[in-house]
Amino acid sequence: MKQYILLTFLFLSVSTAFAQYTVKGGAGTPYKETPASKMEVYLLYGMQGAQISYTSSDPGTHQWYRYSTKANEAVPVESQQTGSTSTITNIQDGYGYFVGSNLNPSTTYIWIVDYSKYLPVFQSININEGADKCRKLIINASVNATDLSYYTPTGTYARLTREYSLLYTSLKWVEENTMFVPVNKEDIVKNPAAIQVDSIYQDTDFTLSGDKYAAHFGVAKTMVTPVYQAVMVEAHATEKKDKEKVSNEFERETSGPIYITYNAYANEPVAGMYIWKIFFTPDGSSSSQSIARYTDKTISYNFDKDGIYKVQLEVIDRYSMCNDTNMVFNVTIGETEIRVPQAFSPGSSPGINDEFKVSYTSVVNFKCTVFNRWGIKLFEWNDPAKGWDGRVNGRFVPTGAYFYIIEYKTTTGKNKVKRGTVNVLRARF
Repeated sequence: MKQYILLTFLFLSVSTAFAQYTVKGGAGTPYKETPASKMEVYLLYGMQGAQISYTSSDPGTHQWYRYSTKANEAVPVESQQTGSTSTITNIQDGYGYFVGSNLNPSTTYIWIVDYSKYLPVFQSININEGADKCRKLIINASVNATDLSYYTPTGTYARLTREYSLLYTSLKWVEENTMFVPVNKEDIVKNPAAIQVDSIYQDTDFTLSGDKYAAHFGVAKTMVTPVYQAVMVEAHATEKKDKEKVSNEFERETSGPIYITYNAYANEPVAGMYIWKIFFTPDGSSSSQSIARYTDKTISYNFDKDGIYKVQLEVIDRYSMCNDTNMVFNVTIGETEIRVPQAFSPGSSPGINDEFKVSYTSVVNFKCTVFNRWGIKLFEWNDPAKGWDGRVNGRFVPTGAYFYIIEYKTTTGKNKVKRGTVNVLRARF
């Protein structure tokens, strides 16, 4: 007995595996939804020529049933069968159909909807800025749409979800090109009465279209808002330094003085004003102070004091309703320090200690002068990144001690002088 039940179950499973429904009729191709396992809902646009076919590997006669609310209350339906395919033609909107027994867990059910009876009626659409207009918009659309309902085999009332398309244009920031580019956007909407839209960066209208079933059958309706005057702004900026770190600078905070140029970008013409603010916190202090304010898109500033700077960009829209202050740059200028080598070997080891250079950070003004033992000036330079190659008039100076005087200004504004000797070491060839 157990073997018989097992074989019967396997037969039903194999039979079902090769069974399928085909729905035809109405205008266009029916739209298939599968809201649950073993449940298929077909939407037809009109019932002209509507039919359902069932094909199975089971060579036996197919028994069709129709139900209105529960499969166990289904009534038999006549069909025409040729070989392994049977077809019913007198199908109606708002009914479920199936072949086989509702007691078989493998039975699949079909529900039919004549969508032409349930087209949504578009009435009105408007834009509501609301209290959060600088980040979101609310689109209110009035759409009269009857439920697209069906009953599961167990008698549960259920509805298909209508989906609408909201079409509009905005801008997208492209970092590598430092520019905004137009972008067409589409939001899928399930509740047209209150649609939330994020961050619109250009003037645009909004088009509501649908629903998706109407679009499938080519009968979708649309509603369009007036052109919305955007107020949301998005700020971006770049910085360009007038110098890069050189080999004889310390690996620590930014070495001053440094001249940095900032360029602001925003979604124009919505963006109407650019404001740059520079704040400074001196080294050792816990409070910052505002030291500069500019109203240009491009600014340049010389950072030459020991401490922390904050450079903030604010962009305000043309109606002074929204702003963006998220672009912030931080610059830290380290304490001035100079280290002088005791010796170098010009011409003896090319590329290795062959130049008299100081190691430094955050030197504001600089001048180094080299003298011989008789006090005669041999060389002078004003850029701490440079140095002396040990030559005078194209010739290397002899081995020995040479005197230097370094005059420099710190990031705290103090003028200092450093004196000492450096040894020139040269190999004998």
